[in-house]
Order: sequence, then C-alpha cells, then structure tokens
Amino acid sequence: QVAPVCAGTRRRHRLRVAYVQVGGGAIPVSLSDALRELKRGGYLEVTVAVAPCLDGDVQAVTLASALAWCAAQGFDAVVCSIGPGIVGTASALGHGGLVAVEAANTAAALKGEPILAVRYSEADPRERHQGVSHHTRAIRELVAADVTVAWPQGLEAPDWLSPREEVDVEGWHEECGRLPLSHMGRTLEDDPCFFMTAFAAGEVARLRVAE
Repeated sequence: QVAPVCAGTRRRHRLRVAYVQVGGGAIPVSLSDALRELKRGGYLEVTVAVAPCLDGDVQAVTLASALAWCAAQGFDAVVCSIGPGIVGTASALGHGGLVAVEAANTAAALKGEPILAVRYSEADPRERHQGVSHHTRAIRELVAADVTVAWPQGLEAPDWLSPREEVDVEGWHEECGRLPLSHMGRTLEDDPCFFMTAFAAGEVARLRVAE
C-alpha cells in the first residue's frame, strides 16, 4: 500500500513525504514493515494516524485535519492509504478501499491534487481482482473531484480506465526491491504489476512537485 513513496527516491530527488493511514483495514500504523523501512531510510518523514487508526507519529481526528496539518508543515506529498489488510465483502461497495473516495474528495477540497494508485494484479485468483481491481472501478465511479489516475507506460489498460496519465516507470523494480513489500502474502516477484502501478502514482506525484 505504500509503494508510491518509492518514487520519491528516483534520481536521488528526495521529497518531504508524509503518510496518512485511514480506516478500512488495519488499525495500528506500527503493523507495517514497509513504513518502518521507509522511515529508517529517510524516504518517509512522518506517519499520521486518522481515527480510528492509532500508533502514528501524529494522531488526527479526521482525514481533513490530517491533510491540513501536512500542508501546514510543508510536506511535498502525502500518501493516504489503508494499513495492512482490508475489510471486504466481495461486493462493489462493501470494502475498505472506498475510504480513498473520501481522501480524494477531501484533498481536492483543500486545494490539493489527488492522484489515484490503481490496484492491479496478475496473480490474484479472484476474478474481481484480476487486472484492474473492482476496488479501483468503484472509487472512480464515486469520486466527485477531479482525480489523476496514474498508469505505467507500456502496460495495457482497460478502456474504461480513462482519462489516465501514463508515466515512465523505468527502474521501478530496483527502487521498490529495497523494501519488504508484500500483499496477500505475495511478494514483488510474485505479483510485480501490483507494485508497479502503485509506483506509477508516486512518480506522477514526484513530477508534479518538480514542475
């Protein structure tokens, strides 16, 4: 879930990045091995836990207050994500991923630019998660704000995932390989596109800051 942060290391251009953990999955921020490694390496400066989440460097009551605090502190980018694990009912609307709708709408309302990291898998045996997950489709349909959908150049996208911003992700495997990344027990080698599409979102954010 935090792979987008990896893009901030490209060409050694370090951004000030904050991580905001929202509900929909795990509650304690401290469960994430990847977050600990990112902080240890200096790629991630602070973690913010939004209620009901806990155990971050900073605790926020609402997502809006968390984003406003990050903006006031001068962070270049904020990664909003669910912690390890996600609540799901195998239905289009009954899953924790929909918290991304609130994140995108709130970021836009606070004059930020929301960028969506697409959930993509080639190894998940469940039909609803093969290719672009139904999570992403539901988020796109419910978001009221303009949101940039990041996509890796060279990877075929479904027709409905448009408009999207395709970005060069050369070197993504080496950058993300530095971290203890996994999802559903699958590693970078088991399901590479899951992490590559997340990395694309981080690269779009890095390019926005560089403009």
